[in-house]
Amino acid sequence: MARAAALAGVEREWIVEGVVRAIYPELNVLVITHGDIRDYMPAMTMGFRATSPKIQEAVSVGDAVRFTLRGVPPNVAVTAIQKIATR
Repeated sequence: MARAAALAGVEREWIVEGVVRAIYPELNVLVITHGDIRDYMPAMTMGFRATSPKIQEAVSVGDAVRFTLRGVPPNVAVTAIQKIATR
């Protein structure tokens, strides 16, 4: 949490890879298991707000994805997402 506190008040953007675990369209939330987000948070599974319903419509549960996370920590949201090939 110290890293997040250090970044408070500054808009940031990260490109992150992960796997979609759940989609809650009524809440506009994607639950994603993601890797370490540099200078923000360690790898974990958590819910992220999506900035548009089209983001949720572009993926399904189980998809490996690359997504753009943007905002002023801790208020960040997924602004873009794309499926990626699994390794």
